Parts: sequence; C-alpha cells; structure tokens
Amino acid sequence: MRVLVGLALALTVISCGGSDSTPTTPPTSNKTYDVFTLATAFSPSPLQIAVNDRVRWNFSKAPNGDGHNVRFTTKTSGTPSDIPVMFSDTVTKTFGIRGDFTYVCDVHPGMNGEVIVQ
Repeated sequence: MRVLVGLALALTVISCGGSDSTPTTPPTSNKTYDVFTLATAFSPSPLQIAVNDRVRWNFSKAPNGDGHNVRFTTKTSGTPSDIPVMFSDTVTKTFGIRGDFTYVCDVHPGMNGEVIVQ
C-alpha cells in the first residue's frame, strides 16, 4: 500500500509540472499600432510594441508631392520586408521577434524611425 501511495504522489508531482525551471514564452498582445508620415517625419517614433504586434504605416504625400518608403536598416533574422514608395496607402507588418528595428525613408534624407519589440 505504501508503494502505491508513493507512486501516486510521484505521478501527481510530474503531471503538475513539479519544477520551476520550465522556460516560459513571453506573452504576446497581437495589437496593431499606427505610424503616420507627417510631412518628412514618421510619427510616432520610436514605437514600443510586444512580440507579434503589428505596425500599420499610413502613407500620405509629402508637402512637395513626393511619396514615402520604409527601408529597414536593421537586417537581422525576423526583420520585415521593406515597403516601396507609397503616396496614399497603408501597409501592415508583423514583428515576430524581439529587437530594435530602425528604418528610413530613402526619398527624404533624415526621415527615420524605429520599432522596439520587447
């Protein structure tokens, strides 16, 4: 009888996890955040988001009639693909890993942004 009770207790501990060393994955929120092209600036920037959140770029013409693009200068695994020149459109990208993702508009020197994924 004592052996059966000990075995049942051991199985209970194993089935309940019995260890605090199990790694956990960070929670994800799956939210969408908007970035706007205001004249020759991205707003907001920097933008802080969680893993698997989405960023929706809202493109509008610059005061001189030029469009904007997004070229990521961070080129690591998980960096979203670049966005070509847009004049009036929206493009959404999902950020599946942690990191700092910097980007620029090639049409307007000095126009840059950053997405920080935590």
